[in-house]
Amino acid sequence: MPEWQGLAVSSRAFKVVALAAPALLVLGLGWLLRLQEPQQSYRQGSEVLVELARAHAQKSQQMQDLPTIKDALADSQVQLQDARWRLAAGEDMSDLLDQLASSGHAHGLSFERLDVLEEVQASDYWVAPLQIEVMGSYSALRMWLDEWLGQMRLLRPSGLRLEAAQGRTGVLRMRLQVQAYHAGQTLPLPLSLAHEPAREATEAPRSDPFQSWSSRLAVDGLARVPLAQLEMVGSLSRAGQSQALVWSAGRIYRVKVGDPLGRDEGVVTRIDERQIEVLERVFLGGAWQHRSTYLALRKRAGKGVKDEREAAVGVGSGNDPVDSGGVSGDLRG
Repeated sequence: MPEWQGLAVSSRAFKVVALAAPALLVLGLGWLLRLQEPQQSYRQGSEVLVELARAHAQKSQQMQDLPTIKDALADSQVQLQDARWRLAAGEDMSDLLDQLASSGHAHGLSFERLDVLEEVQASDYWVAPLQIEVMGSYSALRMWLDEWLGQMRLLRPSGLRLEAAQGRTGVLRMRLQVQAYHAGQTLPLPLSLAHEPAREATEAPRSDPFQSWSSRLAVDGLARVPLAQLEMVGSLSRAGQSQALVWSAGRIYRVKVGDPLGRDEGVVTRIDERQIEVLERVFLGGAWQHRSTYLALRKRAGKGVKDEREAAVGVGSGNDPVDSGGVSGDLRG
């Protein structure tokens, strides 16, 4: 031990090592402490780099989809322009009034009032309210409405009133409020009109709500009355031919074989003292079929569908008998 102590005291190298070791230790500890901050910064930078790489991949995908998006945008702009053109169909108010008058006169209508109110501006278009008062028959008014409001230009009825004209049989007065639109500027004719389908001709209405029910029956007979609303109350036999007495809406009608009956293209095929057989044409199971329906004496209609051998199988309707209003079920001639 004395020799080592003497060597340590007398050796300069040992003294240098002894002095440098604590300094190196202090420097090493300081370096380790200061290294944590760069490491943390490095980790944060790595995370940012990953996020940037992900964002770059998304942007690259969007760049690849950009032509498709541009095409969709251009198509939407064309559709928007077409829709704005169709607001007024490239016409002004004078053209609209000319069409209104010409179509009305073609159907024999007479105009008593036509007011064009002040235009109102909406978000990207203009609205022009119209008030119209016109007179004519129900059939003519109905066909005129279908024709005039069914044109390419956008016309939206906001109110409609029908009433019988005083002192004029079969003539109605119609008061109509219509909203007409336009884009506020001249737009090019859309190419999509080349694919616009032709509009079918308007069919005349089959019924007039202002006509009495009895007068409609005089024209159509019982062809438009549901069989469930009919009741057989008796039968007649003359010269070998049978007729049935049918009760409907407070009246009695005579029905013979071959007469139309009911709404489903029904035709009377057989009449006896107790029932009427009606052959109807109905759409069942995806195909048109013939169905036999029976009006029994003082009972509502019963249903039957013919099988492959044309044998009718009757099924009761389950409805209660209707009061015949005092008419006996034993009427036979």
